[in-house]
Amino acid sequence: MILYVMAHECLENDELQNATEFLVPFTNILVNLLSEKNITTWEFKKKLNNIKINDLSEKDGQVESLSIINNFRVYVLYGGTRNFMLKIEGMSQYLGFCILVTNKGMLVNGDAAIDPLPLAADLKNSFLDNYKSPYLLTDTFLKFIEEK
Repeated sequence: MILYVMAHECLENDELQNATEFLVPFTNILVNLLSEKNITTWEFKKKLNNIKINDLSEKDGQVESLSIINNFRVYVLYGGTRNFMLKIEGMSQYLGFCILVTNKGMLVNGDAAIDPLPLAADLKNSFLDNYKSPYLLTDTFLKFIEEK
């Protein structure tokens, strides 16, 4: 029984590490793209496609997308450099994890659901620990980009 618990904790730690290694560069690239000045709508949409944010719709000069990527629901609403919203919500084992970014700043929660799961709070802490410090593009993120 003890070995099962230890194996389960190791698996959760690996999943948490992989989620963090994906989310930190993914979020950073998205925030930088949303904040980029002098970018055309065409360039913006092309760069979103490069990081696998598809199903883009455009109406009245706004670009909108809702994608499911690696157990995360990613919502983008873009009306220009000073007019955007990004929401990344955890799904399955990360239910309750949420990143909300606007041109005014970023909010990260680990309890953004009625019954958040324990890994949501762990992911919040891990994300904040790693997002604040400089980091390299991780193997996890590079594998994600290379997948077809």
